[in-house]
Amino acid sequence: CSAARKYRGTREPQRGSDSNAGKGYTLLHCAAAWGQLNTLKTLVELEADIYATTFRGENARDIANRYKQTECAEFLDWAEAKQNLRNLISQIQATITDPEKVQGKLNKEDKTTSIKACQAKLDWLENTKEPNTQDFIDQKQQLEDIMLPIFTKLAAPRGQDPVVSKKT
Repeated sequence: CSAARKYRGTREPQRGSDSNAGKGYTLLHCAAAWGQLNTLKTLVELEADIYATTFRGENARDIANRYKQTECAEFLDWAEAKQNLRNLISQIQATITDPEKVQGKLNKEDKTTSIKACQAKLDWLENTKEPNTQDFIDQKQQLEDIMLPIFTKLAAPRGQDPVVSKKT
């Protein structure tokens, strides 16, 4: 993999520097192709971009599947589910604390609910031992369900009280 050649002789990869190496193949793509699970785990821990795609539009999980590296594909599914939950938490926190986005649309209770929900998910991420892929997906769905009425308020024109349909 040309991404690996790029790093020969360096001590530690610089964050984000593996993007666009050799038609978009990153070290993550190469490790997935070669079935190097421990390398994948290290790269993900070092915050390698799990969403990076090659010139063919393939991410590392796609590469692992193509080369029948099942353990690597499963790990990358797990890492993506975890990252998706983290990204949602960050998005919510950024939105709730942005005065331009909120513009008087949320009351104190909505802001408190949002902050507490995010903190609960962060605590879950920190304290849960050995969560599986489905656990991350379930936690993300729970957070989305809590935030749906709040984001509906944010999406409504100012001064209008949005109608939120409840799931039955």
